[in-house]
Order: sequence, then structure tokens, then C-alpha cells
Amino acid sequence: MATIAIQKIPPPPFKKKLLAWLPTVIWLGMIAFFSTDTFSAEHTGSILEKIIRALYGPISPAHFEMLHVFVRKTAHFTVYGFLSLLAYYSWRTTLPRRAGWTFIWSLLALLITLLAASGDEFHQMFVPSRGPSVRDVQLDMMGAMFVQVLLATFTWRRHAPKLPGD
Repeated sequence: MATIAIQKIPPPPFKKKLLAWLPTVIWLGMIAFFSTDTFSAEHTGSILEKIIRALYGPISPAHFEMLHVFVRKTAHFTVYGFLSLLAYYSWRTTLPRRAGWTFIWSLLALLITLLAASGDEFHQMFVPSRGPSVRDVQLDMMGAMFVQVLLATFTWRRHAPKLPGD
């Protein structure tokens, strides 16, 4: 009877784990900064309007408003998608496995993203020029889930066992 030896991956040293969380923590700090009055619609609007007028000339208020909302909502999607990516790699280093992709890494990354997005909206309740929005949390999570699906798709395929005839 043959025995199968399962090799365990040795855990990374504490310093490596700590360094793996540094980008995630820095990005969380950036998100906290983005949640301040400095990045309110009032302030980003005036900057974006100057850029648009310099590049394309006059723009109607209605068109500018539509563009401004689009830019701000796209920022939510991408900022939290990127957080999800960083958190995934932090968890990957902290909880090593043999696989190229593991559900738990993605789940924990999504949990961190949800906590950060919810905390961001809670914080905005106390910023006079900002306001909380459940829809922003939903958009943040859509960005995070999009990134996690991409990670799962591309890392799983690369590490998936070859089927006969492939």
C-alpha cells in the first residue's frame, strides 16, 4: 500500500508577513484620506472642470455633472478593487497554500474591503461636505468582486491540472 506524503509549506517569517500587509495598510490610509473634505464632490468638481475645459473647451453644466459623477463612481470601483487585490496578496502571504488561488484568500480580501467601505461611509456621516451612501458600498464591493473573479480566473487556470487531450 502506497502512502502519499503531503508536504506542508513552511509559514513565512513574521517580517515577511508584516511586509506583505504594508501596501494594504498604506492603501487603507489613502482611502481614509480620500474620505475627507478634500476629496468631496465640491472640491474634485472644480479641479475636474478646469482639466476638462483646458483639454476640450466649454462643457455644459449637465454634461459636466454627468462626467463628474462617472469619474467619482469609477474611482470607487477602482480604489476598492485595488484594495481587494492588495488584501488578497497580503492574505496569500499570511496563509500560504500550495494552490495558485484559494477561496479563503478572496473571501478574506472581500471582508476587509467590506469593512473598509462601510467604515468609509460611516466616517463620511461626520464630514459636513460628505454623506454616507449604501450604494457606494455596493459599488465598492462590485469593484472588489470584479478583481477577485479576475484573480480566480487567471490564477486558477494557470495552476489547474491539465486534462487528457489538452
